[in-house]
Amino acid sequence: MPDINLGDVTIHYEEVGAGPLAYVFCHGLDKEKNEFGGEMIGQLDYWRIQFGRALTWDNRGLGKSSAATEYSLHLYASDLARLLKLRKIKKVVLHGVSWGGIVGLQFALDYPELCAAIIIDSSSSQVNEVGANRWYDQSEADHLGSTDSRSFLPIHRDSFAASARLVADLWEKPLTPYLHQIKCPSLIIAGIQDATTGGAGGSVIMSRNILGSELKIYEDAGHGIYRYKPKDFKNLVIKFCREKRIIPFK
Repeated sequence: MPDINLGDVTIHYEEVGAGPLAYVFCHGLDKEKNEFGGEMIGQLDYWRIQFGRALTWDNRGLGKSSAATEYSLHLYASDLARLLKLRKIKKVVLHGVSWGGIVGLQFALDYPELCAAIIIDSSSSQVNEVGANRWYDQSEADHLGSTDSRSFLPIHRDSFAASARLVADLWEKPLTPYLHQIKCPSLIIAGIQDATTGGAGGSVIMSRNILGSELKIYEDAGHGIYRYKPKDFKNLVIKFCREKRIIPFK
């Protein structure tokens, strides 16, 4: 279970395989007991077989990564970029789920040269006023440690509060106007029954703003397609990456 010191923060990650291309998982915020990315560890070998290398990591201030004094989408993206550089990973197929999808979008905007493809799962590039107010309230509750809707340790309080605030900020500072800058192959997936994002509307908006992106909506799935439809998800990703010539046909 390695950790890597980036100077301003220490990032915990799990990795299997070798090579310049890696499948990278960016976690959401709904995991109990702060086992961020834990459910992906058992799948890393599968993705290693497909891509040669696979990695999952904990955001600054979450999971087994260290706390930090600053939090922003650019910093989360920078943490991943620096981790990849130190691990000598040249290109990634980035899978971001929920909050991880927001981080993934920012990463693709800030570090396009590192992106072979992105997979945005059950996420959004913007929120409406109602959603923003809900996330602002969540941020305040997290900061005070009075929340009963999210399970986290006291040491993760500031990071949870920061993440909620950053999601709320997508109302006045959405990523949507910048999505046209993303040029790498992009796969966007969502479930109609997703209560967290309010359905697939945010995914439709992203698909319309990322040129050439592919959109897959599941009528019978909720939040996190990779969990609701694991077999379908794997088949979809492999088919997508083969069609885009990211990995060879086998």
